[in-house]
Amino acid sequence: MKRIEGFTLVEIMIVIAVIGILAAIAIPAYGQYNKKAANNACLYEAKAYSSLVFTMLNDYDDDTVPFAPNPKACQSITDASTWTPDTMGKIIAISKNPGNATIECDLPDGIPCKVLP
Repeated sequence: MKRIEGFTLVEIMIVIAVIGILAAIAIPAYGQYNKKAANNACLYEAKAYSSLVFTMLNDYDDDTVPFAPNPKACQSITDASTWTPDTMGKIIAISKNPGNATIECDLPDGIPCKVLP
């Protein structure tokens, strides 16, 4: 009599259970990765704009500051186009979904930017 080779139903169910456990661990970690990536993208966009504003206000004589950029990674970013060296303040940016952070760049303190929870 010829023996038929293959996987039993129990073996297949064990493999499916292991895959389910691995997916249950990986999916939440992937969601946190997406949030952090969105927050960091907005942080770097806010840093770039803050550096530009800080340089334009402190290194040029005409005090011309560009308008806020059309943000790609942020929902909104503070428009500093009317600021002068005496009136500059904080640039606030809010990251797009799946990010959930507010980014604050303090120009009077030399542009340190931080992610607020």
